[in-house]
Amino acid sequence: MSGVAAPAAVLLPAPRPSVDDDVSVLPGLYVPEASQWLSTSAGRIASDGYSWMQAVHWVAGSGLYKPRRHRSHGPRSFGPTTVRVAQELAQLFPCRPGIEYLMRRTGLAERSVQNHLQILRETGLLAYIVKGTRVSSGPAQASEFARMIPPEFDAALGIRTVQRDEDAPAYTRAVSGIAEAGRELMAKLAKKAARKVRKPRSKTSSKAPAKASVRGADQEVVTAVSDEARCTPMQVGTSASSTAGTTSLPLRASSQAGSASPPPRRSPRRRPTVAES
Repeated sequence: MSGVAAPAAVLLPAPRPSVDDDVSVLPGLYVPEASQWLSTSAGRIASDGYSWMQAVHWVAGSGLYKPRRHRSHGPRSFGPTTVRVAQELAQLFPCRPGIEYLMRRTGLAERSVQNHLQILRETGLLAYIVKGTRVSSGPAQASEFARMIPPEFDAALGIRTVQRDEDAPAYTRAVSGIAEAGRELMAKLAKKAARKVRKPRSKTSSKAPAKASVRGADQEVVTAVSDEARCTPMQVGTSASSTAGTTSLPLRASSQAGSASPPPRRSPRRRPTVAES
């Protein structure tokens, strides 16, 4: 009996770790430059911008990305600014943004935009379809990207994929299911994908609006004491209704200026005449 039971115990599958444990055992998230093209990518194309943003937020919270090259300046991790750049890319169809366009939309410098695009490529979230060029004699051509779902994301959440067309490339595989352990995390990522990460307000620009808001609040207290105060005319010299219901009309301008014609002269009073006897 003991000799038969021992092999059976070895064949039992190990318990599936939780979703958080899956993230901890995953290797570091980094895609080399040679694999940052759609034809060489190990990921799959995102079906839409919303599902892609779920993967973006997962990468941002996983802490798996570490830049391989030393950077003396610029971002060294996947942070909120990278998510903001991704939000702009999620709305583009096709995803062909120019550097100047992203600079206008995000308020970032040119080098900063390039750094965050590099982070999105190195995490497997973007893949080149066409790489942009800079020609001195003509206008620059913007790069076209494919929004990708990294394989690490599918592995962490237990997402199953299927290739419906055997002749199609591997990056066209679609989602066929998800493990029960990954549903809770997927719901949290859905809430994050629905929200917008906004640019933080600088300290210098936040002082002026704060003072203006205080003045506005004080003024609102004065003008909004009661409903009657909101309905009271603010101009002087116009007709107004009193609480008694009587209407007072303004004086004529000519009479106020003293230019009215003088009253008619009264005829002198005649003395009575006495009849002569």
